[in-house]
Amino acid sequence: MGNDIIGWDLRTVFQQSCADLGVNIDLRAVVNDSVATILSHMHTDRRCKIGVIVGTGVNASVKVPITCLDEEKLSRCNPRDLERYVECILNTELSMFGTDILPRTRWDVELDAANEKPGFQPFEMMVSGRYIAEVARYIVRDTVLKFRPSSAVPTGLDKLYGLDASTMSVVERELDIHFARQQFLARHPCKEGRLSLTIEEMKFIRAAFYAVSSRAAAVVAAGILALAVSVLPPSTPGDGDEIVVAATGSVIEKYSGFRLRVQEFLNLLGHRRGKKIVLAVTEDSSIWGAAVAAAIN
Repeated sequence: MGNDIIGWDLRTVFQQSCADLGVNIDLRAVVNDSVATILSHMHTDRRCKIGVIVGTGVNASVKVPITCLDEEKLSRCNPRDLERYVECILNTELSMFGTDILPRTRWDVELDAANEKPGFQPFEMMVSGRYIAEVARYIVRDTVLKFRPSSAVPTGLDKLYGLDASTMSVVERELDIHFARQQFLARHPCKEGRLSLTIEEMKFIRAAFYAVSSRAAAVVAAGILALAVSVLPPSTPGDGDEIVVAATGSVIEKYSGFRLRVQEFLNLLGHRRGKKIVLAVTEDSSIWGAAVAAAIN
């Protein structure tokens, strides 16, 4: 379907569809999720220059001078808008970056090879909720479960995408390893109770989950810093020293300790580059961002 609508004027399509249903609307703005995220926060905080989404999918947007657009894009802009505005919000499609840059393990290579479009979204495949759970499942499959009979493999862990990031989050959150095992087995019970997971096996599984999610947090922080250093223009008087990043998405909002780890990596990496970058979680940004865009127009 995506290829079928290339070149369409979405405003016209939406309005005509609503008219066909007898619904009278005046569509003022069409924004994607990353643009909505930054819009939802920057109208109240001028320090906000980046928006990032980390959930099932991943993306980011940045506020830049309109002169950053190439001639081809500028030629498609309304001339009156070019006279009126000096800045714009750029959708980066961050999920597609990272080829031959991000270091990969053999599990990353396996995951990419099994994907519908190998090599299409290298960044996303290291950080999104869908993919970090699958990498973690591969690790557990090739270590803890390798020497178990198939009848003793916890339910679902022998199937593609059989592990969910929410389970990883629950296991990481529980400090008591016995309770963590209980929570894990409630979601993935063993077929043979006598071969249930040992405490040592559960400790390894939790450590594997933490390693995968921590790597994801580090990659997210590196991506944000790359945008701050390479894309954003130098600060101007009155901007302040901080760069605020509007952040949303199920992983960054709900995964246990994930947002804190991203911030810690931003503090570490930002200090080395002379940047102070602060995450600001923006809930319901798709709604608020679209409302702001409509109000502007």
